[in-house]
Amino acid sequence: MLLVSCLSFALPTVFSQVVGDEEVVLSISRTAACIVGLSYFAYLFFQLITHRNMLASSEEGDDDDEEEQCGLTVGASIGLLAFTTVLVSMSSECLVSVIEDMVDTTKISEVFIGIILLPIVGNACEHAAAVRFAIQNKPGLSISIAVGSSVQVALFVVPFAVLMGWWIDTPMNLDFGLLNTTVLFICVMVVMSIVVDGRSNWLEGYMLCSAYALIAVMYWHVKSFGDHPVMSMRGGEL
Repeated sequence: MLLVSCLSFALPTVFSQVVGDEEVVLSISRTAACIVGLSYFAYLFFQLITHRNMLASSEEGDDDDEEEQCGLTVGASIGLLAFTTVLVSMSSECLVSVIEDMVDTTKISEVFIGIILLPIVGNACEHAAAVRFAIQNKPGLSISIAVGSSVQVALFVVPFAVLMGWWIDTPMNLDFGLLNTTVLFICVMVVMSIVVDGRSNWLEGYMLCSAYALIAVMYWHVKSFGDHPVMSMRGGEL
């Protein structure tokens, strides 16, 4: 699924760099957003409807050793989710204002903060859960937590942003620039090579951390997305 999303990002980017017709790129991006968005719903249908039993049986061994615990009711879960959403939106507004001040007073660029630092802080809970399940020798759950959010963003959030921009008459396309698209594609290939066999060890984890550090070093020297043609994102910036 991540490779399909990379394809939807790569084609508009390459077309924009070769042809440069922003209207055509915008049209391609909107069509690609519809196709990828439908792919996400097909992915959910596959997981929750057609192959639910197969996925449940594959995780049954991981859940056998856990005692059944009382969970929240549906109403309490919805209320807690709504309350958390309000808190997250308020925190996001405060975070954006702090980032702007931090960029003005330090040498850290907005690009480095948005691509390198924020993912670490924003996904801290997911990281902790993935590490906890990995320690408990549950690689399936650990991988699904680590990769699931990336699949959701790539297949749902980004296409949804493009379509919402279309609805409110704000041009937003899938041209992320050659550099960002290349980094995304290489990262997906590295992750797939690590998780394809369903096993892992400390060396593979170290290689993933090294890859993240290499990307961080590169983006440290990128001051803004408009510094170079391969970094610029034409149309709307997602």
